[in-house]
Formats: sequence, C-alpha cells, structure tokens
Amino acid sequence: MTEERKSFLIPVAIGVVALLSCAGMIAAGVAMLRQSKGATPADDLAKRIAAIHDMPVTAPDCGTVFQGQEPVVVLVMGQSNAANHADTVPAGAAPVPQMPVLHLGGCGLAGAPVPGGTGTGGSLWPAVNQALGGRWAGRPIVWAEIAVEASTIGEWTAPNSQLRTYWQQQIDRIKGTPWPVVAVLWQQGEADARDRTAMADYRDALAALRAGVAARGVDAPWWIARSTYCPPHDGGQVREAVRELLVIPNSGFREGPDTDTISLPLRNGCHFTAEGAARAAAMWAEVLKPAAQATR
Repeated sequence: MTEERKSFLIPVAIGVVALLSCAGMIAAGVAMLRQSKGATPADDLAKRIAAIHDMPVTAPDCGTVFQGQEPVVVLVMGQSNAANHADTVPAGAAPVPQMPVLHLGGCGLAGAPVPGGTGTGGSLWPAVNQALGGRWAGRPIVWAEIAVEASTIGEWTAPNSQLRTYWQQQIDRIKGTPWPVVAVLWQQGEADARDRTAMADYRDALAALRAGVAARGVDAPWWIARSTYCPPHDGGQVREAVRELLVIPNSGFREGPDTDTISLPLRNGCHFTAEGAARAAAMWAEVLKPAAQATR
C-alpha cells in the first residue's frame, strides 16, 4: 500500500472509530436516562402491586362481628380513590369503627389503610360500611378490596398484565370461602381520562373485565362510579362509556355515585380530602341502601 493511500485511510479510520465511540456513548446515555427515569411500565405496575397492604398481624378475628351468622362479600375494585389515598381523618374526629375485611383468604377487622389497596391514607369503605349498618339483606358484610393506584383499564384486562394475574388470584381466594359475593363496586377512570382512552375501548374493556370476573365464579351486579376527575384531564370519554354500559339491558352494571361532582376544595388534586372522602362514602351508601336493605 502506498504512503499516499495510508495517509488517506488513517484519518478515515480514526473518524469511524470516533463516530462509533460517540454512538456508543449516546446509547449508554439513553440507557442511563431510561434507568434514571424508572423501569418499564411492567416494572412500575409491579411496584404498585407490591405496595398493596396486607392484613395487620394484630387484626382481631372477624368472628366477633359475625356472631355465628353467614356473611356476604362486597368486593371493591378500582384505582386510588377506591384504595387508601384520601387524606386521613383529622385528630379529634369521631373514629369510624373497623370493618370485617377478607384478604388473601383470611378475615380480620381493619380500618384504613384497608388491606387489599395501595396508599397509606384514608378510605371510603369503613364509612360506607358504617352507613349500611354493616349488613346486606340482613346478613353481615365482609369487605374485599382489589385497588391499585393509577391503574388503567388496560392494566386490568391485558392478557399478560400482572394486575390481571393478581386480581384473578384474589377472586379465586374469595371463591375459596363459602361466602357469596353480592356486589362489586367499581371506582376507576382517572388514569384513562389522563390517557385519553376512547369511549368504545373503555366500554368494551370494562364489559370484558366483568365477564372475566364472572367466568371465575363472581357474577354479582357491578355498581359503577363516575370517577374521572383529575385536572387538567377531561374524562368525558370514560363517562360516556359508563353511560352506554348502564343503558344496555341485562348488562349486569348498575349506576353508582357520580363522585366527579366532588371537586375543590374537597380534593387534593385527584384524591379526596377527609371531608371529600366522607362525602363520597355518603354518596355510595345512598346508592347501595336499596339493595342492602332489601329482604331476602
């Protein structure tokens, strides 16, 4: 090879090496940026599921409330406003009694944070239980909760979703008891308002979720809240999906409360203040009372 040819190739080779080195640095930088921003959506969902509260080891046994009567199960499903993400009740306020909670096959008396949900704050359901007198059609209520913050309808229904696997396991454990599920309470929609989920997609996915739960042996009526309020996102598509499901004959869906009407100052962003949670609990109790007070 001539000296002239060598003198030409050496700078080109150096340039290629520099370019590859720069590309490698960019790729490494992108990887580091992704890592610094958090892991994949699946990893994020796994972290949220891992944050679900278990039953406290000191929880009293449910039998003290049942007193030999056969209870029925009210199942709560949804995202943060179904879980324990409301403000805690201020010190000095009248305490809400603990309620029977079924979780991971065991039953104990618990308050907020309710086992089965994420969050460390307040919850609607002890106040709903109190307003219903702890009874449904004359029988004691035991509550079960499957509620994960920021969960979308897609995370509930996607075939390979960890949340779908989780709720299927929990439904199977509920079915492992002799207690019938009489109601499913669905409080979710803010995440799909944020993601601009199309009306038809949300409607069909929620119908599929109900069918999936029924296929595992829980074919109780579903009461659906209109729960999309999370400024600045518009939840109109999700609200319209709920409206369509409610007018389908024999769909299995019933109208729950419109908790979107609870706005500032009874919210901290998307979540309820303690007063807002009390308002939402009263709205749920009002909707459920006709069924809960019906005679068998």
